[in-house]
Amino acid sequence: MLNNSSNTVEVIKFDSCIHGEKSLTKNVGDKVLSENGNRQYAVFVNNSLYDITLILGDKSKGTVGKGIILKPRGGSFEINQSNLYIGEVSAISANNCKLSFVECIE
Repeated sequence: MLNNSSNTVEVIKFDSCIHGEKSLTKNVGDKVLSENGNRQYAVFVNNSLYDITLILGDKSKGTVGKGIILKPRGGSFEINQSNLYIGEVSAISANNCKLSFVECIE
């Protein structure tokens, strides 16, 4: 989990991580990450003042409020070995805002 560690789980090391920020335009879905068969980890953090809806798939498959809701001021979603998803990730918001993310490959 984000910001949590466990002494009972083996630490996974990544070969490469990208750190980014996606600007979202009000009511317009946009791709955040492309499909990546090498993805081992990703985290999305909403540091804006508005809800952001994360869509696991193409931007056309979701709308505001119908997906994974990231609440303002730190709401987050993590992709890890327990819920590994390698497909496209998109996002949409009812307001102009920014979504921070990290994607790592092994």
